[in-house]
Amino acid sequence: MKLLRAHSPLWALIALFTLLRLAVIGHFGLGVDEAHYVLYGLYPALSYFDHPPLVGWTEWLFTALLGVNEFAARVPAVLIGAAATALLYFWLLRIFDSGRLALWGALALNASFLFNALFMMLMPDTLLFLFAIPVMIIALRIEEDNRPGDWLLLGLLLGLSGLSKYTAVLFVVALLLYFAYRRRWDLFLTPKLLPAVLLAAVVVSPVLLWNIQNGWISFAYQSAHVAGSGGISFNAFAQSLGAQFGAYSPFLFPLAFYGLYRALKTPQNAPLFLSGIFGLTLMAFFTYNSFFARALPHWTALFYMLFVPIGTAMLLQKRRGWQRYARGAVTVSGVLVLVLYAELRTPFIPLPDYKSLHRDLYGWDTIMRRAAGQITDPTRQAAAVTNWSLASRALYYGRPYGIDTYLVDNRFDQFDLWQPETPEGKDLLFITTHDFKKGITPAMRCESAEQAETFDLNLNGRKVNTVTLTWCRGFKGAQ
Repeated sequence: MKLLRAHSPLWALIALFTLLRLAVIGHFGLGVDEAHYVLYGLYPALSYFDHPPLVGWTEWLFTALLGVNEFAARVPAVLIGAAATALLYFWLLRIFDSGRLALWGALALNASFLFNALFMMLMPDTLLFLFAIPVMIIALRIEEDNRPGDWLLLGLLLGLSGLSKYTAVLFVVALLLYFAYRRRWDLFLTPKLLPAVLLAAVVVSPVLLWNIQNGWISFAYQSAHVAGSGGISFNAFAQSLGAQFGAYSPFLFPLAFYGLYRALKTPQNAPLFLSGIFGLTLMAFFTYNSFFARALPHWTALFYMLFVPIGTAMLLQKRRGWQRYARGAVTVSGVLVLVLYAELRTPFIPLPDYKSLHRDLYGWDTIMRRAAGQITDPTRQAAAVTNWSLASRALYYGRPYGIDTYLVDNRFDQFDLWQPETPEGKDLLFITTHDFKKGITPAMRCESAEQAETFDLNLNGRKVNTVTLTWCRGFKGAQ
């Protein structure tokens, strides 16, 4: 009770955003990636082609408890959002010894645009929010006391991080850099390290076992996916940085880099400096890779989770003009976040045709219902799409209708593991959309092809999408 009373503004902030998210999450369709991870939960396995299994295991648990629906799929992200806000607040309290600054940092986190998506839509990155700060807390305890129990706890946390996302290996790199800077060479040689390494290996062993069984395809895919295969591209770097600028709020974006600068200049403040080492390691890795392949904005989420709040708190310690900017940046971003919540709950923002904020979220229940209405003999007929981002939603929203749905393309991915059988010989009803309107006749070999139906998905009098259903009779494979 003392903890509740002492930090009542924090609990009020968490309660407000948690209730707001719970009121919204059941009212819009699944996005591309989150539909993919819900399918992980519907097809549980030791691991998966493109990510470790913890996101799928989490979806399996919550959909088993609450049913297979959008609300159940998103509840774990909402709960993680509440936990991450509390963890961040107490970390900032340790850094600044100020409840006021810690509260502003927690508010800044929840005012940043992309975090509100990650606190409603479960991604592997969302899970890492549970582990990053505890890893740093335990690392500082090891630096101070070097107890065996803390080493084991660190191994457990690093193992769980590895079950969440492969780039969690950067946590280890950051810890090594921090201890090396502190000249704690004894921590590299202590026998207490070995049990921690073994425990981490046991926890992450499902990923290793699955990859051994499947020719290490997950590691090969991630290496190519993150680093790309072409030469240096300044355009890819600019696009990556621009995406982060917009995704985390243009008003809060510069505060993150100011916070990183100040953290690295303050080695006497151990938790702040350790945050700086973590942030620098994460940002250096993804910045380097963004010169070879465009980095998606949520890949750098851990950096911004730490440094949007730290930068906000740092700026609130400066002169009054900078304080006004920090408060204004948080306030304006927070107001825009509330507008976006209102739009998700009850769409009202008028945008041109095919430019709706809902274009990736709206209408797939309708699409699969219309497709199922065309399929009269599920034993020899099936739905099909030509892109993985369509496949994740088509499979999820097609499940209630008992129809098979195939992804037909020329790359190997998770869908090939879920559907090893070929659809050749079947009559395939191809679903194409405004953004994925690949011509079926030149791209697919069919005994005959005919358009079955074209329809628009409208929202508030504007076109969100245009969908075409095309029969490929006697499918013989892709060209």
